[in-house]
Amino acid sequence: MTIMIYGGLGHVGSWTARKLIDRGHDVVIADMGVSRFDAMGLDYLEEVRDRITLEAVDVLDSETMFETALKYRDRLEAIVFGVAVIAGPTFKDRPKRNISINTMGMVNALEIARILGVPKFVNLSSGAIYGDAPGGQTEETPVKVTDLYGATKAANEAIGVQYGETYGIDVRNARLYFVYGPGKRPREMHALYQAMFGPLDGMTGIEAPFGGGQSIDWTHVEDTAEGIAALLEAEGMAGQSVNISSGVAYEHGEIIERVSQYLGANSRNTVAPGPFVKRGAPLDISKARREIGFEPRYADIDAGIASYGEWLAQRGT
Repeated sequence: MTIMIYGGLGHVGSWTARKLIDRGHDVVIADMGVSRFDAMGLDYLEEVRDRITLEAVDVLDSETMFETALKYRDRLEAIVFGVAVIAGPTFKDRPKRNISINTMGMVNALEIARILGVPKFVNLSSGAIYGDAPGGQTEETPVKVTDLYGATKAANEAIGVQYGETYGIDVRNARLYFVYGPGKRPREMHALYQAMFGPLDGMTGIEAPFGGGQSIDWTHVEDTAEGIAALLEAEGMAGQSVNISSGVAYEHGEIIERVSQYLGANSRNTVAPGPFVKRGAPLDISKARREIGFEPRYADIDAGIASYGEWLAQRGT
């Protein structure tokens, strides 16, 4: 199976590419950043470079997207849409562009599936569609939009399912949550992420302006990617949505402490009170376990911190 991943050089997209290759698939990565691939340090993709085709694609440029996809029309069996401006307090600073990337970009990808007859489509959605509903959200929890990012994810799910029903495409929604781990250096991320995981990258004395007292099920990126790959391959999941997360919530201050314990030194990092974003946690992953055989390897965040620390140590400062 040849699979096209839009956003395939992003944190989740790049690991999804690797997991699909490990499962025997060929992957086309469609991403604006392909010209920088050799400098991105994605060692886990460099190891399988001969199984990857890179295509420079902007998901707001529908003509180039279509011309690119045409080259693979005889062997393209699935699309994974993973392009997104991520959740956070700054999403609202450029609403039109961010909403366009997240939602119109996906519509453009769905159009390719419709016109070229690509039979399967996996939309990387988010637990943000539950808004601030309390933790333990199942896939039956009503949609509750509490910010613009969540609105794009709720819209994408509804549009995707309707494309599927109208045009006979097998559309599936992977509801992801907050992701950490190899492939992204903390120094490239927002202040809360830096406060929690930055010491693994030599960052100390960080003061995050929000997130204190909040608990979220931070999920190791390899677990996230494994869940996406399992959902894509599972039988009988057309039109369905599945929560994919660690299933275990940790308070942000506790994560700082656990990173300090791993390193054997106090980072002096702090998190000010107030939510990073208004979310409940953890997501209920019973359906993922039952229907697609998903079981996170790093539900114990200490194991995830060690994995991340080892990767960063190999990268050096």
